[in-house]
Amino acid sequence: MNLRYLCANHRQWLIENNDRAEQAWLDWMERGRMLCEEGNHSEAIPYLGCAFDVAGMLLTSEWPSYAVSATRFSECAAQLMAAYRKQGDEKHHHYLLVGASSVLARKLGDRDKQRLAADCISALYTDGDDEPAPLLAGGKLVSHGGANLQLH
Repeated sequence: MNLRYLCANHRQWLIENNDRAEQAWLDWMERGRMLCEEGNHSEAIPYLGCAFDVAGMLLTSEWPSYAVSATRFSECAAQLMAAYRKQGDEKHHHYLLVGASSVLARKLGDRDKQRLAADCISALYTDGDDEPAPLLAGGKLVSHGGANLQLH
């Protein structure tokens, strides 16, 4: 299974400009969240999926920083996984969990990024209420070390 939400043309258009990609991520996440809050999970999935694709692109380039891109990637993956789960689609939920965890795990060997990568992976797992574990508090990344990083 290979989940792709963006067409090749939109993917290329967004890869060419990180500011444009960031704005698209913000817009699609907002729309996806709003649809989820309304209970329209099947309508939210395309928006959250496109945001997930963009978040993966920005994570690859670590733009604007690894902390921001990894946090956004895991937040987006968690939202998309929750939408699939609310729809009763465990297959896609688990596929995304494994895939997103794997992407983030690539940085576990990097001393400067391993704590954040581990925190982002942890945030992908539910707390038993079928809701993503909280990663953000008041627009800040919550770190186990007590420090908060302001998001871009």
